[in-house]
Amino acid sequence: MNPKCRATSRQRKLPMRYVRVLSIGLAATVAFAWSAGAVENAHELAGYCQSLERGAKGAGRHVYIPGTREALTCWGYMQAMQDLSVLADENGNRIMGACPPQQTTTLQLIRSFVRYARAHRSELPGNAVVAVFRALRGAYPCRAEHGD
Repeated sequence: MNPKCRATSRQRKLPMRYVRVLSIGLAATVAFAWSAGAVENAHELAGYCQSLERGAKGAGRHVYIPGTREALTCWGYMQAMQDLSVLADENGNRIMGACPPQQTTTLQLIRSFVRYARAHRSELPGNAVVAVFRALRGAYPCRAEHGD
């Protein structure tokens, strides 16, 4: 086999391995959160995140959040969503449908979700993941010309 072809094959397999590892990690995180009963629905997550937002101090990458169960649950949940936001299929399309810039902080994602939850309070879906996906798609739409 041509060495150039082998390198191309390896390059294609690497992102898929990354997707598989992150998917397994996400599944484990979701399963743990479910078993712990951490987030029942989107309204509860929104309340947790509003609590975190009110108590957060600092800016940029130096943020101090309250040490409450609710704030820590929101922070962990949204960090997982931030990790998930970079996953793409083999065509380069983001799986979540949102394309936050690389420098976006977890607190910025939380604020985007809280804004969405407040604006859509009456039609907020029960599933927290669906609500976060919708919020981030609205706040960070992908540009069609890049295949995102």
